[in-house]
Amino acid sequence: MSDIVVSVSNLSFQYEGGNEALKDVNFEIKRGEFFVVMGPNGAGKTTLCFILGGIIPNMYGGIRKGKVNVLGFDPWDQPIYETAKKVGILLQDPESQLVMPSVFAELAFGPANLGVPKEEIFRRIKEAVKIVGLEGFEDRHPRELSGGQKQRAALGAVLTMMPELLVLDEPTSQLDPLGTLEVLAAVRRLKEMGITIIMTTHKTEEIAYLADKVLILNEGEVVAYGYPKEVLSNVELLENVGVKPPAVTTYFYELKKSGIGNIDLPILFEDAVNLAKKMIHDNLLKVNKAEFKKDSQSKGTPIIEIKDVTFTYPGEPPVTALKNINLTIHEGEFIGIVGQNGSGKTTLVKNIVGLLKPSKGKILFKGEDVSKYTVAELSKKIGLILQNPDYQLFTLSCEEEVKFGLKNIGVPEDEIKERIEEALRFVGLEHLRDKYPFALSFGDRRKLAVAAIVAMNPEVIIMDEPTTAQDYKGRYILADLAKKMHDEHGRTIIMITHDMDLVAKYAERLIVMWNGEILADGPTREVFQMHDILEKAFLKPPQITRFAQELKDEGVNPEVLTIEEMIKVLSPAVKEVSV
Repeated sequence: MSDIVVSVSNLSFQYEGGNEALKDVNFEIKRGEFFVVMGPNGAGKTTLCFILGGIIPNMYGGIRKGKVNVLGFDPWDQPIYETAKKVGILLQDPESQLVMPSVFAELAFGPANLGVPKEEIFRRIKEAVKIVGLEGFEDRHPRELSGGQKQRAALGAVLTMMPELLVLDEPTSQLDPLGTLEVLAAVRRLKEMGITIIMTTHKTEEIAYLADKVLILNEGEVVAYGYPKEVLSNVELLENVGVKPPAVTTYFYELKKSGIGNIDLPILFEDAVNLAKKMIHDNLLKVNKAEFKKDSQSKGTPIIEIKDVTFTYPGEPPVTALKNINLTIHEGEFIGIVGQNGSGKTTLVKNIVGLLKPSKGKILFKGEDVSKYTVAELSKKIGLILQNPDYQLFTLSCEEEVKFGLKNIGVPEDEIKERIEEALRFVGLEHLRDKYPFALSFGDRRKLAVAAIVAMNPEVIIMDEPTTAQDYKGRYILADLAKKMHDEHGRTIIMITHDMDLVAKYAERLIVMWNGEILADGPTREVFQMHDILEKAFLKPPQITRFAQELKDEGVNPEVLTIEEMIKVLSPAVKEVSV
């Protein structure tokens, strides 16, 4: 049996009528390796997965050059059902792979189609549910599962086929923090069992512990390939191509640039903590006294007041998604709302914008009960930007997209033109006004959705999961635009997200939700110190904050939120620093 499971030589691929998605790609994967592929959106990661799994050319056509050998055969040359016997593929959207009425049936479907004997199917299912942590869920309908459970069910369905190679394409990109932990725990168990795994991801901090080899793609080309330590410590290259290095790695990289000496950049959290302690004790790093600027305690006028709100979804049994919520949002605040899927975040927002009506309690906008307004009237005051812009775009040009909402709310014709111009210029799309929205990149479609909302001039802007399915660069597109609206126009911003780095950078106030209740509400810096509450909600502060917290006994202020703050708090400098 060959030790090489996958061999790719001079692989290039061009979709029919499209650009070249892969260009002269070369690599090998040994049996039992955990092989990670990273790169910005559009780098060619999914195309590579599709070629290795036989989805290309069986479902998508194009021109391929070079050689591909997977387990002794070329997937290009055989039917996809033959490849599926040896190569299991898990896509980033589990919904697209779950088709049966129960988890048990889902896990039985694949091997049953292969003619596997009944007793063997039962044995495989029993083993698979244990590996993916779904024991006791066998009779559950997939739609009743959380996002992480759905992804694990889809992974279990792949495992019962007993593939020799697993290909996981962004398996955690659409999951909340708890779902991500669950899926990565299942993947870790598979790695320990010696299964060969290829995974694409944007999450460097997590895969630094799992990967045996890392391949970085950019615009279809290999720009880095090797062991995690050498690839993930190349901070300059990663940032240039749009891959986020581990935060602790970036911190030491910045120290190294400042002239502190020849540091061996760590990629693992524990290694970074130990290195920092050693450098402090060796007097290479100085702990600077730092008092962080506190968020202003003076609040603006209340703009949204949520009073004793409970919301219950009807059904058998009914589900109470919000439980006696009390919350006041003031004019000009930038607020982050975090929590796992099912914690009530989206339900809360839908009640605020009038898409749902509270079962009990009331919501006020500037002292007026929002139930007095129609949804259209409320949209003039509160703008909602969904995580997927494609749900909000439907006209034939960017200009028409922005114009639609303005006409709907009765803006005079002479003012419409001025507002369109201003909104498109605000998001940097004025030169694309005549372009068909779905001919834009995903990032530009997000900008257009923002322009359509901004043009209506709402006093409150709500962003729902602005980083979903985004790469390192793309995750800040909406947040930067919202910050601009906040700083330059005084708008109130509410941002729902799973991205702790994002809230640390932008949100002045942080609300933690769990099981329909508010567990914490306060300045972001303070909430990230509430360890028990965050643990209850299965949330973690940003890595750089946890790094500072681990160095608390060395005198480091644990309230650090960013790498820039960490450098000022713990640096080669000898003077005290005020942050």
